[in-house]
Amino acid sequence: MDKVWKPFRKQEDFLTIPDSVKEALYGGAAMGGKSDALVMLPIVRSFFQHPRFKGIIFRRTYPEIIKRSEFWYTPIGAKYNQEKHEWRFHSGAVLRFGHCEYEQDVRKYDTDEYNYMAFDELTSFTEFQYIYLVMSRCRSSIKDLPAIARSGTNPGNVGHSWVRRRFIEPAPFGTIIIDKTTGLKRIFIQAKVDDNPYAPADYKNQLSLLPIAEQRAKRDGDWYTFSGQVFDDWREEPMPDEPASALHVIPPFEIPDWWPRFLAIDWGFSAMTVALWGALSPDDRLYIYREYAVKQARISTWATEIGRLSEGEEEHIVDTTLCQSAWQNRGDDLTIAQQFEKYSGLRPRMADNERVGGKLLVQEYLRWRTKPASKELREGYSEEKAVEILRKHGTEAYESYLRSFLPEKPEENLPKLQVFKSAMELRRVIPLCVYDVDRKEDVAEFDGDDPYDALRYLVKVVEGYLGRSKNESVNRQRVSEVIEELARSGDQTRFHRRMEMVDRVNKESSIKPVKRFHKVLS
Repeated sequence: MDKVWKPFRKQEDFLTIPDSVKEALYGGAAMGGKSDALVMLPIVRSFFQHPRFKGIIFRRTYPEIIKRSEFWYTPIGAKYNQEKHEWRFHSGAVLRFGHCEYEQDVRKYDTDEYNYMAFDELTSFTEFQYIYLVMSRCRSSIKDLPAIARSGTNPGNVGHSWVRRRFIEPAPFGTIIIDKTTGLKRIFIQAKVDDNPYAPADYKNQLSLLPIAEQRAKRDGDWYTFSGQVFDDWREEPMPDEPASALHVIPPFEIPDWWPRFLAIDWGFSAMTVALWGALSPDDRLYIYREYAVKQARISTWATEIGRLSEGEEEHIVDTTLCQSAWQNRGDDLTIAQQFEKYSGLRPRMADNERVGGKLLVQEYLRWRTKPASKELREGYSEEKAVEILRKHGTEAYESYLRSFLPEKPEENLPKLQVFKSAMELRRVIPLCVYDVDRKEDVAEFDGDDPYDALRYLVKVVEGYLGRSKNESVNRQRVSEVIEELARSGDQTRFHRRMEMVDRVNKESSIKPVKRFHKVLS
């Protein structure tokens, strides 16, 4: 008996979207028939009969959708090449399967051209991956073949925020959206469980047992109750309408020998052991210049290797932090922390495991958009009042009074976090962090999240260091402000008076000379 596939109404709405609409998203709830619609579109539209047709269906990883395609493509004589992950039809038409586990995996398709590009579970992709592939690789040089991108997904996962922003928020469902920059059209077709007449009744009953937020997302396709990607500022490359500073991943460079360095480690055996080395620049920007990651390694192995990688930097690593579990008594003579010190030669302290605070700090370090001005300039500066405040209330009040008359400086050196390209595990994990359904301000824990834990330990250590060295930073800032004022006003008398005040204040704190150590390139 021949197999017959008959789309239900919402699938028909999706399959008949005009080719003039470049992008279309389908779904929004579980069991909406998304994957079948993506697999069957080249068949329903007869693209498979055109000898020059090329299509590709992306998933973040193989191979779930391949089984669906096999069920429908084999009966019409298509042949599957396991090595190339592609179907070839009698006409010569080709449909491939692609995957993009890492951001830069999109570069593997740089020489390709596809008439039909589909993304199964679009929210599992980052915005950069989608935009890059659709705008550069989905094109047609053949008059009677289109260049269209079609996707299916449920709410949630790493791309929830950007998918909602691109397809859900701009217009009511089923309305064509015209991009203000490119003029290209896109649309979202919503499909719920109840739209699928083939959805098993017991599956619907199972969904009703989920927590309310999960029910509304998976059963009703609600995009506003399911939290999405935590670090949506993360950029391996800026988007077309973003500044060049919207960038976190950079090529390695030689770390100046006098920058303070930090080491943070998240230990695991079945899970990964991850170590991140960071260096702090004079403008308080954190550079993650080295990563170490290993699974199922003995403490003697990973501790020794971390010690070896830190060789020559020991004196310059101002803080080494190790996850709290390393201090637990496991019945051995030495704790993991003590064994680490024994094998590495580095003395760690216990990491701060306050999760929400760590997440907020990571978000702040990833921020590349400047904040709006938070103050208005004051008038009526009085030098007599300034001296009186210094005498009666001390240097902090005096500095606060002076700063109230200065224009607020625009933020510079954003983002505060830069990651060397070699930190592959950290780069993989950051886009995968989503909010926890129960602890809504926290990142949901997941297998392989160890690099994120190491990152939040590292950022907290650096922030603590900056707090402890605040006096040095304030002194440098104080002198800089006086010099800038002289450049603006040219008032030498006032300059000398203010410098005398600065000298008086600086006697209360001193900046230690910086030690010099050999250079590192990672």
